Amino acid sequence: MTRVIGLALGNELCHHQDMITMSEVARRAGVARSTVSHVLSARHGGNVRIPEATRQRVLQAARELGYRPNALARSVRTGKSRMIGYLVDDPRYEPYWNTIIGALGEAEREGFTLKLLSVTDETLEQRIEQCIELRLSGLIVRVSQDKRPLFEEADRAGIPVVTVDESDPQPFGLRVAADDALGIREALAHLAGLGHHRIAFISSGFHRQRDPQRTPPREAMFRAEMAARGLDVPEGRVTYETMLVYGREAGIGLGASTVLAATDALLEHPDGRPTAIFCWRDETALVALRACRLQGLRVPEDISVVGFSDIIAARLSDPPLTTCQSPWEEMGRTAMRRLIHAQGEEFNPSPRAILIPSGLAVRQSSGPNPE
Repeated sequence: MTRVIGLALGNELCHHQDMITMSEVARRAGVARSTVSHVLSARHGGNVRIPEATRQRVLQAARELGYRPNALARSVRTGKSRMIGYLVDDPRYEPYWNTIIGALGEAEREGFTLKLLSVTDETLEQRIEQCIELRLSGLIVRVSQDKRPLFEEADRAGIPVVTVDESDPQPFGLRVAADDALGIREALAHLAGLGHHRIAFISSGFHRQRDPQRTPPREAMFRAEMAARGLDVPEGRVTYETMLVYGREAGIGLGASTVLAATDALLEHPDGRPTAIFCWRDETALVALRACRLQGLRVPEDISVVGFSDIIAARLSDPPLTTCQSPWEEMGRTAMRRLIHAQGEEFNPSPRAILIPSGLAVRQSSGPNPE
């Protein structure tokens, strides 16, 4: 069986002799080809107003003829595919994956495809080139690497970029992040309501390693909220961990030992052990729970433990973990929605942020001050 393949930039990219074109749909419906184009593109976000009777006639003709849009041809005409890229440095990490799920759901609802691209320091340049070759309509980015080269190349290629889950303000483009300060405020209000005032914090050693002069974001929010409540944070009441959470060795071995050491340092504080420990993420809190038990302490009867994120393990731990709930899926949906709405418009490259409220899940790891 022979196939006839031709190039028709104004109509279809690859035209088999049995492929139905918009022109044929237009003849069947008795309308102009431009009308067919407007009606069928409206399924995917078109905004030209067509009378309802005409629209239904075009859709009926398309169904009868078995018309299928040629996405490849559309990308040639517009210079963009209906594909949004998602660049992430470890998609296996549960919070990142939940953000991807939110973006995927929004993309499917709007008729877009999500292309997931994992990245390392060695592959970042290659991934940037791949994004441009794919003629992406937009790019969501969650990477710890320097993003300036990515933004510069994407800007030259006319690809709008949104960063997600970045606690630090970016010098370029739109940032979608959780309002961590709100979650910390609710968590400390919860602990204060239970009578706790000697509250410790286990902070991120990763942030300190990258910039020793800068306080990690959630630690800074914790200190600010404690000060606003008139609660002291004496020297040694904040400790640091560097537990690994990625890959097969997540949360075990030498990585977890840094959390055990950070917890032990708090429990042995010269001013007395805290009545509550607030951790900058759930993985840390789950190991801190174990450290308290190793010291013979009951949670929450002797000491309360609170996490941050609300991963699945937080609900399954013993006891279930009280934790700040990060809006991972909503961050992904919001980032995707912004990129889809930017289609056909000039994307604002100026630095700005959308903060999604975080909340608090109160479970059995927090209880009244035992003193």
